[in-house]
Amino acid sequence: MTLTLQLPDQPGCGDIRPEEARIDLACSMFARGAVSKLAAAALAGLDFFRFQDALAERRISSYTEEMLDEDMRNLASLKAA
Repeated sequence: MTLTLQLPDQPGCGDIRPEEARIDLACSMFARGAVSKLAAAALAGLDFFRFQDALAERRISSYTEEMLDEDMRNLASLKAA
């Protein structure tokens, strides 16, 4: 699939690099749950670990509520033991 994005002729818009726009788009789509982490990494044109770094740079957590629930269950079972 090819996506073409035309930016307005406004000051500051000419400074946007296509590579950075791809990464920002992928991070945003991952953050709102529109795509998986692997799909977002591919969209960004990065390997999985570099995409994780991009998420961290943008302070986007990849720790989900499901992960938290699992951690809480594990802690509760350890406490009960």
